[in-house]
Amino acid sequence: MTSKLDQIETIVILMMENRSFDHMLGYLSIPKLAAGYKSINDVNGLKEDPGWLQQFANEWNGQSYWPVPLGEPRIADIPHERLNIQLQMGGPDGAGKFPLNGFVESAGGNSDVMNYQVPGNVPILDYFARNYRICDRWFSPIPAGTQPNRLMAMSGYTLIDQNQLELRNQSVVYDWLTAHHIKWRVYHQGFFPFLAMMPRWAPATLGGDFKRFDSFATDIELEPDDTFPQVIFIEPIYSDAPHDESEGTDDHSPSSVYGGQCLMHDVYINMVGSRRWNRSVLIVTYDEHGGFFDHEQPLQLQTIAPGEHYLFFRTSGIRVPAVIVSPFVSDGSVFHGNLDHTSILKFIGERFGMGGGYLPEVDRRKIGSVADALDLIDSPRPPASDPPSISQIQGRL
Repeated sequence: MTSKLDQIETIVILMMENRSFDHMLGYLSIPKLAAGYKSINDVNGLKEDPGWLQQFANEWNGQSYWPVPLGEPRIADIPHERLNIQLQMGGPDGAGKFPLNGFVESAGGNSDVMNYQVPGNVPILDYFARNYRICDRWFSPIPAGTQPNRLMAMSGYTLIDQNQLELRNQSVVYDWLTAHHIKWRVYHQGFFPFLAMMPRWAPATLGGDFKRFDSFATDIELEPDDTFPQVIFIEPIYSDAPHDESEGTDDHSPSSVYGGQCLMHDVYINMVGSRRWNRSVLIVTYDEHGGFFDHEQPLQLQTIAPGEHYLFFRTSGIRVPAVIVSPFVSDGSVFHGNLDHTSILKFIGERFGMGGGYLPEVDRRKIGSVADALDLIDSPRPPASDPPSISQIQGRL
């Protein structure tokens, strides 16, 4: 049976590191910063109303801190493990709502965690928001750190709830794609991709399914259809991994967001200029919030630990930035449906699962699919005008 999704031939996933929605895109609901953005009244972002600011103020040593524009491009890496996030969210009330008042305290008084980027700091994300579609209710799956959330994105479950030096072996989306005869590939900028930390996958990361990002531009334009991957994972240079480069391209503090903007630019330029663009979907999101403030309530979404390896999670994590860049979405639009990283797995299952979907634990999760955000699936549109160049990005940061 055919589906409207069948016209999508290539799904590209770029997962960045450690920033919240309000920190990166919250300015889109502030008129003076989002001038000309047609969805300004539709974005659940930041406000400058004094009452709103006081409602979400964080206290530290008798001082109140609320969101203001970010002064410095680099911010110290803020603690963001499970216990730190509990402090950031605060204790829930009787209705299960969190005060979200512990961000500054968790950062040891560093009020930069309350502050937000302005358009000139994130010119490519801003370009995506104005020309494609943002998702303003995309959450990290669980209130935990990088590794557990990336495993949720790769598997739909995680065997750990805290970062560790070596990942436990578990089934990942690569296994599912291989079993369903779906071509996939990882393009990575750094020395090793994320799954190199898992003993079962470490040897494979040196093989043909894992390639340096340098070859992405040539492959997407010239590689024959019978070998070109249907699902692509782009991995940046991780700031907390050993590397020779001066900064990461993953947006992980203390790196600035300059490298991440350049990576997004390169991925997009290579895609939109290729013959495959008209049948592609690019998903850009962040693994978790990295300790940065966000005002939106986490979802009441229970995540059980397989084998009872840890105490189950009662909510999602903090909201994170997410954009859908594709001919299949309206320009400058906002999708308000509840999503998290497992929404990507649902989307992959809907497109390539031949009617069977993805794994049951993902399909049962009370969360939407990326497919829900594709509002032009029946009438794809031409690409937008050119984005800022690399030199323009550098000049604005």
